[in-house]
Amino acid sequence: MKSKLLFIHGAGGNRTVWGFQRKFFKKALFLDLPGHNVKGSGMSSVEEYVEFVKNFCAERSLKDIVLVGHSMGGAIVQSFALKYPEYLRGIVLVSTGAKLRVAPVIFEIIKKDYEEAVEFMIDLLFFNYVKDEIKQRTLIELKKIKPEVVYRDFEACDKFDLTNEIEKIKIPTLIVCGSEDVLTPVKYSKYLKRLIPNSKLEVIKGAGHMVMLEKPFEFNGKLRNFLEEIGVH
Repeated sequence: MKSKLLFIHGAGGNRTVWGFQRKFFKKALFLDLPGHNVKGSGMSSVEEYVEFVKNFCAERSLKDIVLVGHSMGGAIVQSFALKYPEYLRGIVLVSTGAKLRVAPVIFEIIKKDYEEAVEFMIDLLFFNYVKDEIKQRTLIELKKIKPEVVYRDFEACDKFDLTNEIEKIKIPTLIVCGSEDVLTPVKYSKYLKRLIPNSKLEVIKGAGHMVMLEKPFEFNGKLRNFLEEIGVH
């Protein structure tokens, strides 16, 4: 039986950000976007990434699936749901928003000193009480991604804006965020909840932007419950 669950990572990441989910949802698929493993140069728009995901699904005859997207991955999932709803049973939007503006300082630091940029981003990604081991693993993976790929990811995020279209998403939607997320604050998720008709919001306390790494037990439970609600087993 084909997988019904496909996870998409965020800007500058790769599928390792779903490490705790890979152990729990063993039949799921975990995607590396172009340029986020060894090969490729990345893409500079969410729309380009949407076409990559669509081709990935079409080549494998994946239908009636649930797309789970974190941060930029959530932007990809929203756009996918608007353009290719026929592929979907549901969507899960994690630590994301209908618009993802990027502070100019991020672009400046990436250009000037990528090592410094990575350290700066790690401090923003996690809430204070996450284990150092998780931070270090994330740091190692982030350093593997080419600076130009990360830069283009943030360009894609900065250009992304579905505020005038988000209410057209009719697919069952789970929205998950951390209560302490400083990159995509809770208000972003509340906006999604207000605009997407068939949606449910779960705010996980004591987690930052990397909620699925910081609070995996709670995150996995809420995702499992959503899958059961929409009849995906």
